[in-house]
Amino acid sequence: MCGIAGFIGKTNNFPNKINIDEVKKSLFLRGPDANGLFKKEAGSKGILFIHTRLSIVDPNKNSNQPFEDEEGVLIFNGMIYNYLELKVMLKKKGVKFKTSSDTEVLLKMLNIFGEKAFKYLDGMWALAYYNFKSNNILISRDRFGEKPLYYYKSKEGFYFSNSIKALVKLMNKKIQINDSNLLLYLNHPDKSIGDGNETFIKKIYKFPKSGYFKSNLINQKITKKIYWNIKISSNTISFNNACKNLRSMIKKTIMTRTRSDVKNCMLISGGLDSNTIAAYAKENSLLEGYTLKSPIKAYDESKLTKISAKINKFKLKFVNPLSNKSLKITDNIIKNSFNILPSTTALCFALLCEKIKKNKNKVILTGYGGDELFAGYYINFLAMLLSYNKKSKQFKEKHEFWKKNIMKYIRNPFLKDINNPVLKKQKYQLNYYSEQEGNSYLRKKTKLKQRKLSKDIFYNNMLQNLFYNSLPNQNHQADLVAMHYSIESRAPFLSHIIAEFVYKLKKDYFMHKGVPKSLLRVTIRKKLPREIKNNLEKTGFYAPFSKLFNFAEKKIIKKKLLKSNFLKKKIKLFKFKKLLNKKEKNITHNESKFLFGCLNVALIEEAINENNKLFKI
Repeated sequence: MCGIAGFIGKTNNFPNKINIDEVKKSLFLRGPDANGLFKKEAGSKGILFIHTRLSIVDPNKNSNQPFEDEEGVLIFNGMIYNYLELKVMLKKKGVKFKTSSDTEVLLKMLNIFGEKAFKYLDGMWALAYYNFKSNNILISRDRFGEKPLYYYKSKEGFYFSNSIKALVKLMNKKIQINDSNLLLYLNHPDKSIGDGNETFIKKIYKFPKSGYFKSNLINQKITKKIYWNIKISSNTISFNNACKNLRSMIKKTIMTRTRSDVKNCMLISGGLDSNTIAAYAKENSLLEGYTLKSPIKAYDESKLTKISAKINKFKLKFVNPLSNKSLKITDNIIKNSFNILPSTTALCFALLCEKIKKNKNKVILTGYGGDELFAGYYINFLAMLLSYNKKSKQFKEKHEFWKKNIMKYIRNPFLKDINNPVLKKQKYQLNYYSEQEGNSYLRKKTKLKQRKLSKDIFYNNMLQNLFYNSLPNQNHQADLVAMHYSIESRAPFLSHIIAEFVYKLKKDYFMHKGVPKSLLRVTIRKKLPREIKNNLEKTGFYAPFSKLFNFAEKKIIKKKLLKSNFLKKKIKLFKFKKLLNKKEKNITHNESKFLFGCLNVALIEEAINENNKLFKI
């Protein structure tokens, strides 16, 4: 895992040494082990690649980046999990290697296949590559958007980085808050991250996931393409055979995700996803398990995590989310990245990462993507029911199971009533229908313009979660937080091989015989304890805003919130002040999310103001 940044443009607009040093400084946490620079000029045109390295595979200095051979040069953030298999293929073509790194394998793949190399890669990446012979430049991001990549384009040239702050330092310009995107965030704090390509700073954009830009050093025209998407079909394979094949895929996928030359650890909960990873990862790597002990009893899964630790034989470490450093941590992450934490869960993840780093772990495995691939949310079950005719056998079977076994766990009243007439209007916008409480503190409410991705209500909901709502939010916080602590975050379930297989199965298999997440539940049943595999409650983790900050921090936060010019313009101030003085027990879940969102807004506003002070008026 590393920091990358670059520039393509006219040589007289090249960033100077001071700016480059500032970029390296801002990328230090992403890559504290080494740094490097590549510069190429061709007449009046040129490119600049900057890299900072976090050594995970082949820590030898020969694998430092920018990495080049006689054909090309590469800067790369991420991990190519199938690099050993690709290396075998390349050796058969006569390719020779000088290192044991995945970086060298990736460079050779790009040398030989160009942009066609992406279809062979199983991994996560943000990369920039330049070919010496053709003068072609490739910039790409992985299929699921695990690794961030941002860009800014102007008459001076094309700037890019996997850190917004590093990008700003490379641009060396004043910046402005993106009011509309921040307002969207306050309206939908944990769902707007994947909406569109705008960031919280004007004119800085997100690079498209599953995409690449291709340019040439001489003409510098940029073409954009998407190289991958999921195709839905329904083959004739039986449920049992599907589970058998899936078992083999999951085992192999987790094996490749544990490849590293440093200490691995994992996040563990009482759910299927993390316990599936624990069951297979132990066969390849000695792992420590980390879990948060929720301050809310209803979200406490410590009993199940202890059972998992005993069966899978790993050391389990509990972390208390109640800290006297929560404000400092939030402030540091935002000001070191010029980005936001989408939810209090992200802050809790930071508290975990702080402990993980102290214990000298450099890789963490998470269960992110499991719910999105295998339909693990209550909203997925609701979408499944709505996708069937109410007179059909499938609907009756699943609805009966829903009433008997699922409804008792659901806290959100909007997800309980299948006969609510509003559902007919909202059937393709279920993720927002479930938050009807709205935000009464803002002067202007904004709606996410979510496009329909499938005529089938179930698949539409699944794809929206996978590419726009849930997963982009998780990927954002996983990278932002883990990299702040110089830790590589890996999500074993985010394999395009598994995704393509699952979406070619019959829809019924996602909730076979009414059982939620049945594909994964049956696939892994022999590896899991009864208490976990039979548990149908979707618990998750939750810690309210008021629990995460102590009294002294809350006083400082209140001052920051009331000082924010953005919040003064966008919120109903009188009502907001009442919320700030509200008793903890009376603050709702949505109000808690809103308060944390407001804190993020105030802090990123401070960061932007501090950056702009560096420039003369």
